[in-house]
Order: sequence, then structure tokens, then C-alpha cells
Amino acid sequence: MAVTTTDRAQTQRANEVENALASVRMEGLEPSTEAKIVFQRYVDGELTSQELDLAFDVYLDGKYGPVRLPRD
Repeated sequence: MAVTTTDRAQTQRANEVENALASVRMEGLEPSTEAKIVFQRYVDGELTSQELDLAFDVYLDGKYGPVRLPRD
């Protein structure tokens, strides 16, 4: 679902993404092209934050398979 974003909202989203990417890079990693495309869709307002989370869940499940954590 596309969302309407203002310039201010888009700037805020871009800052959020840049901070996330900086954190990953501090760990010595570089995000994939696919991950950068998903992040850009969020910045552009094509995805809400919930849709961004879901997009990464789908992407990572497809790439690595679903991860199941044991329950207590």
C-alpha cells in the first residue's frame, strides 16, 4: 500500500535508513542490492514501517529459509 509522504517525512525516513545502514556497516557488512531497494521503497513512501518489516521477513525467508526459535 502506497502512503503519502511529505518532504519532511521522506527526510526522516531517509535518516532512519541511513542510521540503520551505518550500523550494519560498523559491523563490517554491506547491505545487498536487494535490501537497499527495499529500504528505498520505504524512503519513497511505497511501504509503511510495518510493510518494511514484512518485506524483509519475506526477503530473508526466501534467502535463508524461515528461522524457528525454540520456545520456553
